[in-house]
Amino acid sequence: MTKKFILLFTLKLCSLAVFFLFTWSCSAKESKDSGSWAVNLLGLVSHFPEDKGISDPATSVSEESYTIRSVSPTVVFENSNFSIEGENLSVLTRERLFGEGSGKFLEFTEMTDTKITVSLFRCPDISLVLLPSDKKENNQSLSIPCLGSFRYLVRSMQLELGLSLVPISPIFLGNSLEILRSLGEVEFVSLSPLPAGIHLNPDTGEIKGTPTETTGNEFQSYTVFVRLKTDPEKKITSSFQLIVVSEEEKNNRTCKSISQTSTCRGPAPHVCSNSSVCYTSQSACVMDSRCGF
Repeated sequence: MTKKFILLFTLKLCSLAVFFLFTWSCSAKESKDSGSWAVNLLGLVSHFPEDKGISDPATSVSEESYTIRSVSPTVVFENSNFSIEGENLSVLTRERLFGEGSGKFLEFTEMTDTKITVSLFRCPDISLVLLPSDKKENNQSLSIPCLGSFRYLVRSMQLELGLSLVPISPIFLGNSLEILRSLGEVEFVSLSPLPAGIHLNPDTGEIKGTPTETTGNEFQSYTVFVRLKTDPEKKITSSFQLIVVSEEEKNNRTCKSISQTSTCRGPAPHVCSNSSVCYTSQSACVMDSRCGF
């Protein structure tokens, strides 16, 4: 009986020793990350992966980043050049800086890391918009006034010989005229002389007068500039057509409806004295430069 008790007691001691050694061995392997094996055994410590040294994105500088410092001049005109200065500008394209479709109105003619020279064909709007930087903290649009053209209310004018013209004033987009005047004194001039008796006010751009001669029964094209007196290349333009007719020329240009004949058919046949053509409709007659207005 005593021997059996001693044998059982010895087996229990061996079992406890083996369990203790096994537990200590496993805990030792994880002691580098887990601290005390006893605490680990109780499940009081959670394991985290080793820090791999992840960098803060805010401190990373992309090779594609850029910064715009200035644009010169601060007001741009159609058919002129302007320059952009900054840092790392060689990463830019027209589309990235000015948006899709910008190739229709401008192109880069010279480019370095610190300067871009831009050739502007026409103004797509009253201003050009670009980003001075693609860094989030400075991601604000930069708007530059772009002065291109103005217009008159009537683009195709029909005047009668000896009858006074109701004054026609220029119409500007936004505050473009005010912006131009902020650069200096301006004047309105016509590229070619207007018909005799018709005058252009050099201060306001208003067209008025009484025509004293015809334009030969043809429309004539005219271009008017409003420009800086001290720098005539800085200008805004407008184009229009004008015809001055006598009473006889007016009648000869008038489209008249007629009844259908064997040689002139259509839903609404028309003719005019200046042409031997039979037109199928009034609109077809008016579209002929020899007829209508």
